Amino acid sequence: MPIQVLIAADAFTDAHIKRIQNALDGWGTVVRIAEELSEDAYRAALQTAEIVIGWPEAAWVAASPVQYLQLPSVGYDGYVGQGLEAKTPFILCNATGVMGKQIAEHVAGMVFALTRRIGQHVRDQQAGVWRQAAPYGEINGATLCVVGLGDIGTEIVRWGLSVGMRVIGVRKDASKGHSLVERVYPIGELKAAVAQADHVVSILPGGADTAQLYDADVFAHFKPGAYFYNVGRGRSVDESALIAALQSGHLGGAGLDVFQQEPLPVSSPFWQMNNVIITPHVAGRSVREFDRMCDLFVSNLAAYQRGERLRNVVLATA
Repeated sequence: MPIQVLIAADAFTDAHIKRIQNALDGWGTVVRIAEELSEDAYRAALQTAEIVIGWPEAAWVAASPVQYLQLPSVGYDGYVGQGLEAKTPFILCNATGVMGKQIAEHVAGMVFALTRRIGQHVRDQQAGVWRQAAPYGEINGATLCVVGLGDIGTEIVRWGLSVGMRVIGVRKDASKGHSLVERVYPIGELKAAVAQADHVVSILPGGADTAQLYDADVFAHFKPGAYFYNVGRGRSVDESALIAALQSGHLGGAGLDVFQQEPLPVSSPFWQMNNVIITPHVAGRSVREFDRMCDLFVSNLAAYQRGERLRNVVLATA
């Protein structure tokens, strides 16, 4: 009897669904539901599925017969310690490799916009004001520090090198090194790394190890006038400390795509800062994102059918 594959990611097009159905080749059938389906209806759909792609609550999956959950995102901290470790058999995969290129482009846009004062010029354009906004920085020859050297971090490293930047990095296990980075620092030496950088990009995942990692002490070690970018997790930043560093002028600016609370409250001081670029957790979005997501899912479906190891496994039980 064919297994049921539940598609609960709205961004898949009809063409993607057809490709997934063709890949199943009769051993599975596709059922599609909306991401925002009511809890009762979503949980009922899970009860008939063996494979799911989407973001169902961990508790719903734990109480279902689902054996393989494919997340269409890289982050998976919301699924850790939620009972899935005791579910057997079960495989959880994330979307590593799907978002690196567009996130690197998003960071590049923020870097250029801040150093070339594009935000100020857009505001002046809207007001009909002709004026310069010096100083204008240069990227070539500047030092870029990438904190988190996985798939996304590597794409940002490649971009930095392509525009003539010196690139250093930080990762949990510095002994792994990195073939493209001049020097890799362990996370315990974060302050030494950021002290050298003109631009610091954080792509850290969530979790207890990274919570409030960027505190007042770390920001104090940044070079005067340096820029900070966060496209990882908002919980890694003490936002009060970041606001203070920006208001004092110690930091030249910040490009922020993620925040401790999302949507960002209208009361946040970040909204009123001319040296801050805010984007609403969209760095990974792209017109090609779900083409790559479909590629990954189809590949994993084939591996699942053959009993082979899937790509991007972040949790697997016997």
